[in-house]
Amino acid sequence: MTPRRRDPGAHAALSSLDFPLHIPGVDIPERVHDDEHMALWQIRGSTLVQCGETSVEITEGEVVWLPAGTRHALEVRANSVLFPLSISVDEIATVLTDITVVSIRNDEKIYFLALHQSQSTIIRPSANIQRQVLSILERRALASDDLPLPTSPGAAAVAGALLFNPGDDRRIRDWALAVRTSGRSLERAFVAETGLTFGQWRTRSRMHAAARLLRAGSSVVSVTQRVGYEDPSSFARAFRDFYDMSPTEYVAPDRRT
Repeated sequence: MTPRRRDPGAHAALSSLDFPLHIPGVDIPERVHDDEHMALWQIRGSTLVQCGETSVEITEGEVVWLPAGTRHALEVRANSVLFPLSISVDEIATVLTDITVVSIRNDEKIYFLALHQSQSTIIRPSANIQRQVLSILERRALASDDLPLPTSPGAAAVAGALLFNPGDDRRIRDWALAVRTSGRSLERAFVAETGLTFGQWRTRSRMHAAARLLRAGSSVVSVTQRVGYEDPSSFARAFRDFYDMSPTEYVAPDRRT
């Protein structure tokens, strides 16, 4: 059976009428999520977020990050649309430990829409959308420190993608296909421009990200998942090989003071 399609001109008279938008405002009383971080994305209009003595107003295109345990009340203004997105504390690590407001670009909105889709419907892509959303929010926090960056277009694109998402486990031949070169050429570019093989560069990038996450108080299990290792044991071995100490030792109180 072929579905009927409506003639777009059939109701031209109605569609030309100027119906005013009217979405009532909504007040949400104070609440707290102890097991989830919240990312509140303002699609349209504005929202006042009250966190104890701190007031934050977000407008269209902004996201406010509320770490788990943050008490907050919301005043969603009239004719406004707000998408609440949650990220489990136990499943994925983050360096975002404070209330933070971030403006997102138009080309980044697709990741937030995909996360909302996966949390609100049965359409759930196999990709880890939470990790990609966090990568956008943490972009400045996860700067590369002393990590040398390649300069040729293909290698630079691969490096940028891995800094964006250190848990991406694609092999060099997969990356080479993505940037339209050969695996051998990509490997040569990393060695010539950074002094590191592709594998060495990726490990260093992952370890830098892991160290920041651990310093921010994330668990070893959640950091393992975030930076692309299969299990905590393999991550701990890689971390020890790189830093000459275990993740637990790295964040020991006597070391951090």
